[in-house]
Amino acid sequence: MTAISDFTLRDRRTLTLMAFVALVAGYGGSQLSHTLPFARSALDVSEGGMNWVFATTRIMSWLGLGFMVIADRRGRRLPFLVAFTLLPLANLATAFAANPIVFAIAQGFARIAVIAVAALAIVILAEELTPRVRALGIGIYALMGAAGSGIGLALLPIAENTEQSWRTLFALTGVGLLALPLLYRFLGESRAYVQYEHKVRFRTALRSGLGRHFWPFALISFFIAAFSAPATSFVMERMVDNLQWETGPARFLLMVFSGLGAVGVIVGGRMADAIGRKRTTIVAIIFGLIGGVGFYTLNSGWALAPAIFLATLGLGMITPSLAAHRSELFPTRVRATAAGWITNIAIGGSITGFVAGALIVDRVGLSTTITVLGAGLIVAMILVTRLPETRGMDLVRSARARPHASTQESQTSPASSQSGPTRSRPGPTPAPAPQQAPQP
Repeated sequence: MTAISDFTLRDRRTLTLMAFVALVAGYGGSQLSHTLPFARSALDVSEGGMNWVFATTRIMSWLGLGFMVIADRRGRRLPFLVAFTLLPLANLATAFAANPIVFAIAQGFARIAVIAVAALAIVILAEELTPRVRALGIGIYALMGAAGSGIGLALLPIAENTEQSWRTLFALTGVGLLALPLLYRFLGESRAYVQYEHKVRFRTALRSGLGRHFWPFALISFFIAAFSAPATSFVMERMVDNLQWETGPARFLLMVFSGLGAVGVIVGGRMADAIGRKRTTIVAIIFGLIGGVGFYTLNSGWALAPAIFLATLGLGMITPSLAAHRSELFPTRVRATAAGWITNIAIGGSITGFVAGALIVDRVGLSTTITVLGAGLIVAMILVTRLPETRGMDLVRSARARPHASTQESQTSPASSQSGPTRSRPGPTPAPAPQQAPQP
């Protein structure tokens, strides 16, 4: 079993800083879905129209890829800090949005920040944490993000005060700006990152062998997002408008059983470090599918409660497992860019889910729409089996290895044997990985 002593001092410092980030990102990123019934009513937008708003924010979030490209070329720290700063500013702008167009654009910028922060935080954690606690550490980060979302849910009664009170919840994200001095002072550059003399184009890396891992992983992310984005965004809409629950009982049910299900990020992290990324991901998808479809097809509160728990458990388990797997499949030179492209393809999945919802939800209903989208998760499970297992891979040692001796680097670029890093950092020699996975 993983113990506290397994976390080094550097592990603990990194996790502490990222906990602040996760709380702010979890709170700020969840306000669009939490306040959906109130904002939709105040802005006079239909369910179909709100699907288009969600799709617009996802389209804008594709711009977050720029943060990841810069992170591979200039370092992880600066683009991460800029993205984190953008989130509270965008939510503050949302609080003053006068119409649906301004609302959608402001939340588009917020979504850019959420996507960039999430992707870069995972890269930083994967490169900073020791291999034996990598997935568990990412799980802890995800748990803090869930806690931030939970805080937003706990504050939801504020939105009931007046027709415009939902704006206050967006404005409260501005509190996150208080964390910036700590991050700027104590968050250093990732220890695995090195500045290479010659840049590598991502499409060159794909042609050099990384494509056999990239495309299956991208499709997995696409199908998961196509289901989970609409399923998680319309939770309050399902309970308040479809099932006619009062906001108070609906909020209580969600807080209790999604709170219990949030333990999935710890369970998933521990499982991924103990038995592997692939097995954990498959189990998580099964839980998420059963719970998610159950929530949108069952009507009784006694049935909704376990459905919420199971769906949240599955979503929590898959977060650290997929995140660690993604970071380990790609070499340092293109790790953030690969994460960015996979994230953008996942965004494409969420857009597909929302567009499908916009086209059919007003005719067939929310329950049928979510059930149809769930079919993609079966394809995702099949694709998971095609990926190599990477549990225990040492990312710092791989990054510091001389390019001509590194399978990862030689596959990334034909020129890598002639161009090494222009700078490196001294540090302790990493211990041998407990289980060295095949180098992608």
